[in-house]
Amino acid sequence: MAINTIGVTPAANFLPSVWANEVSDAAQATTGLATLVDRSYEDSLKFGRVIAIPDRSNPAVRIKTEDTTGTWSNRTETQQTITISRQAYVAFLVEDIVDVQSKYDLRADYTDAAGYSLMAFIEGDATSGMASLPSGWTNATGTLGVDPGDDDFIACKNFLDQADVPMAGRFWYMSPGEVNAMFKIDKFVRSGDYPEVANISTGEIVGKLYGAKVMQSTLAANNPGVAGQAYGWYCGKRGVALIQQRKVTVHEQYILLEVGQGVLIDTIYNFATRVIQPKTLGGATSDNKFNSALKGPA
Repeated sequence: MAINTIGVTPAANFLPSVWANEVSDAAQATTGLATLVDRSYEDSLKFGRVIAIPDRSNPAVRIKTEDTTGTWSNRTETQQTITISRQAYVAFLVEDIVDVQSKYDLRADYTDAAGYSLMAFIEGDATSGMASLPSGWTNATGTLGVDPGDDDFIACKNFLDQADVPMAGRFWYMSPGEVNAMFKIDKFVRSGDYPEVANISTGEIVGKLYGAKVMQSTLAANNPGVAGQAYGWYCGKRGVALIQQRKVTVHEQYILLEVGQGVLIDTIYNFATRVIQPKTLGGATSDNKFNSALKGPA
């Protein structure tokens, strides 16, 4: 039987919804692959659209025979070109009435988030980002969707060792599933020389795997775009070049007829798998063997 108390129904007009002081941000994958690859060509592209990277092979050595004329070395070298052809952007317009009446600074919040969106796109998009590269590399090991084992990690290392890739600058870039497969290997978790703890803010693993730093990101699973599958990387720094001719840049303009502030954040860039001359004396065909793909789970 009702006893006529003042409960939530009769007092509804006095029980307002209270909005949180801060918005709930979307989850963000770790970005950082751009810091591991070769960015050295950016300084050469203050202007222009195409950068040509000439190869230089190791000269051939010949044995001199007594009383005969020597042979001049004369090799026609090749080059790799990278065309800066991609411009990615985020754009939005916030009307004045929203700026005035909203509790939140949406223009600032979306501008900050756009920087992440652009870098996540450059690193992780399956067609216009660096995630598209490893499925095309000559060297690959493991099986898509299956935990890599110690033999797979060693095979990646052996590929780069055989290609004379310097140890300095080597890195692993792997999906969470691949990193967790590594942690299942007993010797990695028992030795202080191997990865043990993840740095959540950067995705970088504390410690090294066979002498190379490890970075974890869910963006590695964007290629091949199949649930539970991912392409990880084991690369030398020179194996992939990224050129951001324009870094992430904010442009703002007041649009009169929209009665609001338009914001566009963009970047101009391209990337490429590097093809590099092998050690062969006298030169050979340039190849992409500074890189190895590690197939595994997402």
